[in-house]
Amino acid sequence: MKKSILNYALSLLICGVFARVPAYGTDLTGFVPLFDGKTLNGWHKFAEMEGEGTGKWEVVDGAIVGGQYPEGKGGLLVTDKQYSDYELYAEVYTTWPLDTGLFLRILPEGQFFQVTIDFRPTGEVGALHGPFPGSGGGFFQHCFEGFSWWNPYEYNPILVRMEGQPPRIQVWIHDHLVTDYQDTLVDGKPRFTEKGHIGIQVHPGESWGKGSKVAFRKIMIKELE
Repeated sequence: MKKSILNYALSLLICGVFARVPAYGTDLTGFVPLFDGKTLNGWHKFAEMEGEGTGKWEVVDGAIVGGQYPEGKGGLLVTDKQYSDYELYAEVYTTWPLDTGLFLRILPEGQFFQVTIDFRPTGEVGALHGPFPGSGGGFFQHCFEGFSWWNPYEYNPILVRMEGQPPRIQVWIHDHLVTDYQDTLVDGKPRFTEKGHIGIQVHPGESWGKGSKVAFRKIMIKELE
């Protein structure tokens, strides 16, 4: 009963309280928007990995809001453009429970680094997950600290720095550094190519609660030279 009441309350918030902006110290000078706040121009569904026509993405009150559609089916939404080295900023709101994330250097061939936003009892926020040859997928680095900075009642600012080949990936939540990971060579060469799309996710299956929603707003990037 308590969990149902909480989910209902968070659903009300996701529908109507997009205006609250938490204080944040990140200097966003030099960042440019990846999302215009009104349309999905510059983004497309990533049918190559998640299936065409699944998952629902729409713009609501200046945010990209995602949910399962049909029930149990998820999907990825990615930028049309590919990026290499950058700082990525986004503000993310989650209802309970759901599993989403920010995907870095994602390509149809099955390459990506995922910053997890797994808002469930056993989930991790700020960890790095991705595919491993022959084993499906796993964690490059766990993050058990991220949950302590995640606020379920407001948008949460996330900053990701992706640089180098193999890349060093750093993640800040509410201005707290929670992940600092340096990838390594695999058989003498980088694990993935140095460029790919940026993506956001609606996870399929039971890891996404019935009626759950995720919202991403103020998605911005600063490419690094």
